[in-house]
Amino acid sequence: MFESCTQIRGHFSDYLDGMCAPETLKSIRYHLGYCGACREELDRAETLQADLRSLPRRRVPAEVALQLRVRISQQLHHEYLKGLLIRLENSVRPVVLPASGGVLAAVIFFGLIMGSQVVPVTNIPDVPLQFTTPPRVQELAPIDFNTGDQPVVVLTSVNAGGRAMGYKVLSGQHSPELMQRLDQLIYFSIFQPATMFGKPTDGQVVLSLRRITVRG
Repeated sequence: MFESCTQIRGHFSDYLDGMCAPETLKSIRYHLGYCGACREELDRAETLQADLRSLPRRRVPAEVALQLRVRISQQLHHEYLKGLLIRLENSVRPVVLPASGGVLAAVIFFGLIMGSQVVPVTNIPDVPLQFTTPPRVQELAPIDFNTGDQPVVVLTSVNAGGRAMGYKVLSGQHSPELMQRLDQLIYFSIFQPATMFGKPTDGQVVLSLRRITVRG
């Protein structure tokens, strides 16, 4: 099935994980029966895999994990829109090509009719449109809040009316006094809600709070 050792070694990872197809597995075992160099390479791969599995696992901080999930979601959304545009282009291309000659003639004829008329130029910049926007803080409640040297990172759920529905502390201290002030600060603050296609909707926002001082 394979013509070279390079092709065989390219399947070693799947072979060690038990992910090979039956025909591929049979071909690899046959090749290993007479190729000593590939057997040595497979032994090294097994040793490396065992060493990697023996390493201690480290937990990713909650804030970093949230940022990764957001980036993955944005990338998947971008790839979906890109694929949708490609499929749309492929579906209309057979119609567009035969009609291109007629469209070109119509454009030339329209230009001759318009003559020297000039379209006025506007100085108003284009407003970029976004499919979705996250919630934002509009007005914090007038409550003194101090966490010292370590900030408190909070994941806040905001409804379409701009009010907090709940929150979760991702990092920082959890003293009863601080949590009481945090309740007052979050639930009495006003947020600009998230939007989807220009309409308010529920969303989540990450807040990093350190010190808020209210002066009379």
